Amino acid sequence: MSFSDLYAKYNCNYCQEEINGIRIRCAECIDFDICLQCFSLGAEIGSHKNDHSYQFMDSGAFGIFLGRNSWSANEEVRLLDAIEQFGFGNWEDIAKHIETRTPEEAKDEYITRYLEGCIGRATWGTVESTSRPSLHCADRDEGPLGPSAVSRLPPLAITADEATQLGYMSNRDDFEREHDHEAEQLISALSLNSEDDELDVALKLSQVDIYTRRLRERTRRKRLVRDYQLVSSFFNNQRNKQRTLGKLAKEKKEFTERLRWTAQFYGRAEQAGVVAGLWRERELRVRLAELHRYRLAGVTRLEECAHYEQHAAQRKHPHAHLLHVRPRPLQWVPGHQSDKRANADQHAAAKKKRRRKRLKFHQPKVHTGRKYRMWMLQKELMQQQQRRMLEASADQ
Repeated sequence: MSFSDLYAKYNCNYCQEEINGIRIRCAECIDFDICLQCFSLGAEIGSHKNDHSYQFMDSGAFGIFLGRNSWSANEEVRLLDAIEQFGFGNWEDIAKHIETRTPEEAKDEYITRYLEGCIGRATWGTVESTSRPSLHCADRDEGPLGPSAVSRLPPLAITADEATQLGYMSNRDDFEREHDHEAEQLISALSLNSEDDELDVALKLSQVDIYTRRLRERTRRKRLVRDYQLVSSFFNNQRNKQRTLGKLAKEKKEFTERLRWTAQFYGRAEQAGVVAGLWRERELRVRLAELHRYRLAGVTRLEECAHYEQHAAQRKHPHAHLLHVRPRPLQWVPGHQSDKRANADQHAAAKKKRRRKRLKFHQPKVHTGRKYRMWMLQKELMQQQQRRMLEASADQ
């Protein structure tokens, strides 16, 4: 049974009388209900037959609380709905909404069941009676900007001059201009009137809900600024703006900047751990690729890597010593040639290579094209013709 069935009224499809208690619903016909009296007599009408499948339905006539004069479930729900709609104490309108109870009965039922009964004790708890008003009511404020949401934020580590530039008021722990500074204008002109209908009230409540979400977003941004110390980082970057970074530090900084969007899902320590882990993974991948390159080149020991890099640099820049281009610094390995001997061997190899190219250029060309084959055929035919002429002259 749905919540709307408690407010629905049903009439018998056969005798047209209102059904206040249990009714019979046909499981084969669409929207067909009959009372118990008509069902017991086997009433049939239209396409409905008395041998159809059926089920018992109750629209809230059963009682929730035990007792002789207990209210039905329908009446209890109507009572709670009227209290929420008209407010506590407006018993005349509440009784009109229930339709079956007087104002005195509605008042007694609500106070007995929901204030002084077991539901009231479990819901409201024990109320301490005191004539002195409580002075700590603000500590229980858990709104979007309540103490529990802001008090645990770390303080801003900035100087007085920097606080003045930001418009930060340390005593109030607030800024002169917050994020979404015009959020309060959304509800500044709101007011509840007695003439407002349900649509107007719903619209105003939606505006309050939007305002609450904007306040939560403001608090979330403030927490991120505090947790990551973005203000201190900003002023430190301004002071160290002229400092130049190395290639590795620059790459790591760019890598960290690309992962900055994940800071909204982690705290400061967790974010630092995630970035450090991903950077370590990147370094290991680069190192594995480098070792794989060494293995493909036939290098099987780590002490041979420096010698391999030295020869690779010589092959890539054979005239580096002539152009005063200093190759990448390499680690000295015992047992290898010195730099002077290596430069001499490099110069001799370059000279030998230039001489080999010059000799190769002056070698006779070998052609294998169609014109060359035709020329060779004509040459052979002329030689055969000359031999025949010489043989003929010798016979004469």
